[in-house]
Formats: sequence, C-alpha cells, structure tokens
Amino acid sequence: MRIISVANQKGGCGKTTLAVNVAAALARLGSETLLVDLDPQAHATFALGCTEKSSETKTSYDIFRAHFDTVELNFEDLIINDRKSLSLVPANMMLSAAEINLGGINGAATILYRTLMKPFFNKYEYVIIDSPPSFGFLTLNSMYAADTIIVPMDLSYFSFNGIDSVYRVAGLLNAETGRKPSIFFVINIYDQRSNFAKELDKDAKSKIGPYLLPTKIRSSVRLREAAKLGKTIFEYDSKSSSALDFYNLTSEILTADNKSMNAIIKEFLIHAPNAGSVYVLGDFNGWQKSDANRLAKLENGEWSAHFTLDKGKYRYKFLVDDEWKTDPKNPKNEANIYGTIDSIVEV
Repeated sequence: MRIISVANQKGGCGKTTLAVNVAAALARLGSETLLVDLDPQAHATFALGCTEKSSETKTSYDIFRAHFDTVELNFEDLIINDRKSLSLVPANMMLSAAEINLGGINGAATILYRTLMKPFFNKYEYVIIDSPPSFGFLTLNSMYAADTIIVPMDLSYFSFNGIDSVYRVAGLLNAETGRKPSIFFVINIYDQRSNFAKELDKDAKSKIGPYLLPTKIRSSVRLREAAKLGKTIFEYDSKSSSALDFYNLTSEILTADNKSMNAIIKEFLIHAPNAGSVYVLGDFNGWQKSDANRLAKLENGEWSAHFTLDKGKYRYKFLVDDEWKTDPKNPKNEANIYGTIDSIVEV
C-alpha cells in the first residue's frame, strides 16, 4: 500500500479536485484505490456524488470517535464502493469535533495511520487522503500517514508561503516521530495564456527545482462541471484536456520517488522580530528580489524560507528592510568584489 496525502493550508488551490481525480486515474489504471475525505467540509464526498450515501454510512469521523471511545469499528461500515476499483471513506461536519478533541490525546497524529495499517485495508494498492485547508490535527494525521505528500499550488504568490509551511510542519513531524514522507508540488488551475502564470511557474521552478512535478493541471470549466455533477473528470469527459492532465500527473506521482535527486531542500532562517520584510538573495536565485524569495515570518520572530539547491557552492545574504545582512547562524563567509562579506553555503 502506498499512501498519498494531498495537503495545503491555503484554500482555493484545487486540492480536492486533485485528490479526487488522481484517485480516479489510479482506479482507471486498474489499481484498487481508497480515497479518504478528511476535510470537515466534505468536498471530496460531494465531488463523487456521495453526500446522500454518506448519511447511510459511517464517516472518517468514526475513525477518531472509535479511538476516543475505545470501541471496535467495523471498517466495512466506512466504505462507499459504488465505482470500479475506487472506494471512498466519506466525511461530514462532525470531523470538526474530532479536530477539537485531538488536541489533548497522546499520539493524536498517528490515529489515521494506525487505522490504515489494519489488515482490512491491505486490499488497497493506493490510499489518497484529501486534507483540510489548515495544519491542525486532521492534516497532521494525513501527513503522518503519508509516504508521499502532494502540494497543489494555485496562481498566487501566497502559494510560496504554503511551500515553507509544508516543509516546516513536515520537519516537526520528522523530529517528533521519525516519519519523513517525500514532498512534491503541482501547479494547479493553470492558465497558460497568462504571463503572470508563466512568471510564477519560472519562480516555482527556481525555488523547488525537481520537486515541482512537470505536469500542470490546466484551468478548465469541465473540471468544475464534473464536480458539480458528482463525477470524476473521466466519468464526465474522458477525452478532455483535463483528463489527459490527470493521467500524466498520476504517472509522474507514481514514479517521483524513484528519481535520483541531486538537490537538497535548504531552510534559510534569520531572527528579525521587528522587520517588516525579509528576503534571501544569492547565487541560487540570481540575486533577484521577488515574492518567491521573500521569507515568511514565524510566531517567534524568526523569518524562514526553503529553497532547492543543486550540488555546488553559493553566496547569499538576507535583505532585511532593505539592509543587507549576512547569516548570523552561518560562520562560513567570504569577501565579495564590493568589499563586503557574503555568507557561503555548500551542498
């Protein structure tokens, strides 16, 4: 079994559409696939036309309720399997109650994973989890369970904050639990006619490198129509460009972990609690100030951003409110041609 979590704290990035149609593509390729709706808004349940059926079954909330109440759960009661090779664990608003209750439980982030490891679920080759648009305990359950995390990015520079947030949360999970899923990104709702979209694509490739999957999911009214009717894109229009996009993307997801990555994810971090803006500029991004190179401010007054660096040696500095600063956490530095000092990072 391979577990794939679709996660992003940002709403409106097409997360559910991606989760539903990747699951559908896997099923059409002949793989027994389970889609777990872990969002209290139950958008994946709606997108598969299962809202009424979910009232007749148990939901993903019952996975957590069984843990709270220490009762046995009949897993068959969770499953809606009205499609060939594609089953669904639906959701409803009761998941919000689970989110609240999980805060005081030891091992709260592991409940979904431990459930999916039960023998009942061995029949599924793939499990796709649609996460809520937040980094609460439900998303932590989704990310902990995952072998691979897919992060959809829409055409907004706010998406770059999502990149850093995913890496920070994944880093915390790794530190606490030792789980380290691979993370890949997808540009979603892509308008290929837009110069802004092309510029964002360029910046994303610079920031994420090989962790940005090549296929972009193009913006399409067919996808919206399919979801409204409770159908996958393959059921609604299997010959559409969107169906082709999802076939190509699914193929890339299946082979992504087998790629030889000659790059690392590097976090740049500086403490500047009173700063209004912080950028990291260096050889790896052409020393160009842009939203893609802006750091996100954390609650402790530090600013953070993650970049993908190929093997090599790089000069860099922080630009803190238009003032250049070397990295106080990095003792390696060298003089530059301007008579000042640059910080040095070697991969």
